[in-house]
Amino acid sequence: MCGRYVLEDIEDISERFKVPPIIGFQRPTFNAAPTQRLPVIFSGGDGSRAVEPLRWGLTPAWRRPDGKGAPALFNARAETVAEKPTFRRLLRAHRCLVPATGFYEWATEGGRKVPHRFMLDDGDLFAFAGLYDPGKGDDADAAFTLLTTRPNDVVSPYHDRMPVILRPDLEDLWLDPDVDEPALLEACYEPYPADQMREHAASTRVNDVRNDDPALLAGDDEGGSPDGANR
Repeated sequence: MCGRYVLEDIEDISERFKVPPIIGFQRPTFNAAPTQRLPVIFSGGDGSRAVEPLRWGLTPAWRRPDGKGAPALFNARAETVAEKPTFRRLLRAHRCLVPATGFYEWATEGGRKVPHRFMLDDGDLFAFAGLYDPGKGDDADAAFTLLTTRPNDVVSPYHDRMPVILRPDLEDLWLDPDVDEPALLEACYEPYPADQMREHAASTRVNDVRNDDPALLAGDDEGGSPDGANR
């Protein structure tokens, strides 16, 4: 699963993903979490791309009007995404890129849950494979979820799943509105090459979603403070 991620290079998103400047999201986030509004890139339908902040976490169709009864769907398993009614219509017509520079997974160390940050070797922006629901014309209803797959050798010591990180050469395929056969997308679900990723211990302050600052990226022995509540 993926429940937190990092997006540092806001100013580089336009050039990296060939989209207009983001409106409504102007600062980095070091502890992106479900229910937050975060940048998402999708096809404009005419060969162009658009970017908007959407809420992380799809609203299940079976959720009660008072919001109770079902948690938001912030992850979707790539192996079954074409089969689940909640996701399969989005897979055909509402795929998106979710920019990031890293993500967190946790390990129990010395009786504490310690977050570890995973990123590309060069530390550059990359794209998670996502699905989005445009809602019913109300921006408050629009939301997205991240696909997950089996882990590579960098992530597997910490978790049995990892987010689907798209190779740059597959990003156009993922966004292509003319591709509506799930089988044509299966190459996108392969774990990102382990030899192009690295891991680094992060501050346990990540455990509290209210913390969001650059110091989260450093381990507690590098200046972080282990004062966050357990995840």
